[in-house]
Amino acid sequence: MAPVALESEPRYLPLVLAGSHIAASLYLTYIIGLALYRSYAQLGPAQDTRGRISQRQKLVTAFGSLSLLSLGSAINSGLDYLTLSYKVWASERGIPLLQTLSGGFSLENFTLDHVRAWLNDTPLYLDALEIVAEKARRLWWGQQLDLATVSWTMLLAAEGRRRKIPFLWAYALLAHLVNLSFAQNLFYVAMLLTPAPIDNTHKSSLSKLLARAFPPKPTNWSPRPAFFHVLLVLNYLVMLWVPRTAGGANFPSAVAISKALSLSPLILPAIIPKSWGKIHTEPHDSYRSLTKLFNLMSVASLLLHGKTSIAGLWYNLPGSYKHRHSVRIPFDIEKRSAWERSTTAMEKILGSMTDHPAVAAAGKDVLLCAFSLGIWAAVRALDVDHMLRSVAPFYGKKSEKKALPPSYPNVAEMGITEPSETIPENELSRPSSSSGLTMKLRDRGKHVSSKLAEALTANGSAETSPNQAPRRRPGRPRKIKQEPTPEPELGTIDEVAGAPDAVGGSTYEPTPAVKAQVVERDVLPDDEFDWESAALAWGLTALGGLGAGSSAVYGAECVSR
Repeated sequence: MAPVALESEPRYLPLVLAGSHIAASLYLTYIIGLALYRSYAQLGPAQDTRGRISQRQKLVTAFGSLSLLSLGSAINSGLDYLTLSYKVWASERGIPLLQTLSGGFSLENFTLDHVRAWLNDTPLYLDALEIVAEKARRLWWGQQLDLATVSWTMLLAAEGRRRKIPFLWAYALLAHLVNLSFAQNLFYVAMLLTPAPIDNTHKSSLSKLLARAFPPKPTNWSPRPAFFHVLLVLNYLVMLWVPRTAGGANFPSAVAISKALSLSPLILPAIIPKSWGKIHTEPHDSYRSLTKLFNLMSVASLLLHGKTSIAGLWYNLPGSYKHRHSVRIPFDIEKRSAWERSTTAMEKILGSMTDHPAVAAAGKDVLLCAFSLGIWAAVRALDVDHMLRSVAPFYGKKSEKKALPPSYPNVAEMGITEPSETIPENELSRPSSSSGLTMKLRDRGKHVSSKLAEALTANGSAETSPNQAPRRRPGRPRKIKQEPTPEPELGTIDEVAGAPDAVGGSTYEPTPAVKAQVVERDVLPDDEFDWESAALAWGLTALGGLGAGSSAVYGAECVSR
């Protein structure tokens, strides 16, 4: 085949677009890092206890390290893809490449004119996406990322807006510019540093401009669920359409529509009028609609992932690993053919990560997302029932009331609400009457009755019947030794109201802003992580794909506060 002649006047626009991609990724990472620092600076005094500081440092370090690992994986896979693409382009045009001892190529013939011509002739982004979408084995990896991106964007729209985390659009764009696991782990750090809605006093000029164009909505406002249902259905229909257009003229349009629809759940609340939504009295009023949305996402993810899995297992034609860049990949054809004949269909799907750097990037991203998803479920101690209810529409609801044994006092007499209710604001300043136990304001889905039973058993209060007063023995009353009042724990009622002042003995009265944050407080469990939730998240991901696992974890995250 004769070499392809170079264009006489290559344009600079592709080079500018490639540089803009790198510059935009750096800028978005910078503004997110600045926002994380400001969120850390705005943490209240209750978050500065010794235990909370130690726990926060460990978790932020863990998820920050995962984000750096994801970034390193994306950079490594990107460089491998660019190197391979340039080698193929140079081979087609007869440009000699001097091989080095390490297997790479020398930069002697790697000039700016060649780079300009290479970028003009090669649509890098479309090439990578098309290589992943054109074969069922590779689509098995890439489609999981698309399905998980939809549920993660819904988490941004629900939990990010509730906590008023700034630059949500930056997290969403980083998932497309870098990879999904990098953006996810950064958002996990943001949620750890934003336990309560923050006051966004520091706003960039772009944020102020967007606020003028689209005025912010009131607190606890959300669009009607029907709008989200329509967008989700369109998302999944386009996901079915994109692989069919691979190699055709409609592929660029299908990719652009798919990327725009994946961002639509985050854009919709900002652009629609206020009258098209509803203001909830409390954030808990939107739980039912959120659960139905994640049910739709999980069912659609299971169906699409099942279809792609069956197609990938059925597709066993020889030479299925070949693609447009295979001429420059040093495959040993004899060994690869023997491997194709001897391995099972599932092993061939998993082994498709070695077909091309673009497929390897998608596969590594899926694995990193799944790993961090399980760690997040364990850290948050998500309720298993909430996870199953988010992924299975007909999962039986757990009884909202759990009966106490006859020896326990009446819950209503102690001023404690039922497990399914929210503690009223006027009850926050009243201590429990019979046991002096400290109630957690947020219990991650655990019933109050179980906590009450443990506390009463420890204090010995369960031995006394609630309707029978303890008998008084004759003689002088015994002097009760006054013990010093312990320091209030994080997330307790004493922290909010009713705690005596150490100096003047007066009662602390919280400000309205503090009272508003109490209901929305996000308290991590003090004990060990809940690995049962992590095992369920990983199991759902292995069986139903990353989309189903993400729907379960993020659905439980939105309704477990």
